[in-house]
Amino acid sequence: MSVMESSDFSDSTPVSGPILADSQGALADRRVRASLRRLAAGEQRKRSMRLSEALRDDAFCLRYLPRQRLGGAGQGAADRIEGAELWVGLPNRRRGLVSVAPLLRDLDQPLVRQEMLRFTLDAAAAEVAIWPERWRIAVPVPGRTLADGAVCDVLAAALRQAGIGDGRVDLQIDESELVEGGAALHHAIGTLRDRGIGVILEGFGAIFGSLALLPRLPLTGLKLDRRLAHAGAPEDVADEITLIRASVEIAHRLGVAVTIDGIETEAEMQRIRHLGVDLVQGPWIGPAMSAEAIRARARGAG
Repeated sequence: MSVMESSDFSDSTPVSGPILADSQGALADRRVRASLRRLAAGEQRKRSMRLSEALRDDAFCLRYLPRQRLGGAGQGAADRIEGAELWVGLPNRRRGLVSVAPLLRDLDQPLVRQEMLRFTLDAAAAEVAIWPERWRIAVPVPGRTLADGAVCDVLAAALRQAGIGDGRVDLQIDESELVEGGAALHHAIGTLRDRGIGVILEGFGAIFGSLALLPRLPLTGLKLDRRLAHAGAPEDVADEITLIRASVEIAHRLGVAVTIDGIETEAEMQRIRHLGVDLVQGPWIGPAMSAEAIRARARGAG
């Protein structure tokens, strides 16, 4: 080999090395992405099958979290239960009951989402029909389900079947899903409100707490995140107290009722009362209870 040939060969080696490494890296990256897609697809199939089997076998467990309206501070008005929030669970051999909500949130199966919506709204409407007339029920619904467009018709059918009118079933959507859903979901909420269906924004203040959202959306209720229930003296948690006060002020100006979750003590309830919150729920009001237990409470309130 000549000096020139040797030099040419040596000069070409550093050039081909990075190119080969880049090519191998790109191939590995594609393989990783393909593997992740397969895993995600497999997870979607498992979720879909699990929910479909539970629907077929009527395996869901329904619980109700009582919701109490607060009498105004210093006005002598009595507190009273005004309904509940529906919670849907699924038995799990290792963890007992697990919430269905996380399984539904990212489920990419419109037909299964619609069947779950029909089951949930049928159950909610049938239950609230035997409660006192002033009681309402809040039903959490994933943002993707709201955006599917079938909610109005499914709810109308559930109300007809239960023999009750509009205004006793509210749909509840998480704030984080609302932000992720963008304009399409905002439009869906507008359509629901045009049909007279109440929409509650829950988890407000957990991540975003964007007060600018409130005037832009036709909401009927605002449910503050449960961590705000533990706000203590104003000097200790000034930011949280400020958020609660600002939320209540804007919501009331818009005719929106404010609920707070997670009340655990009488002291917390009294602090929240003085901040103008309308409704509360949590362990102090009552734990998640069976249909029989909430009906007994309804008879006592009736």
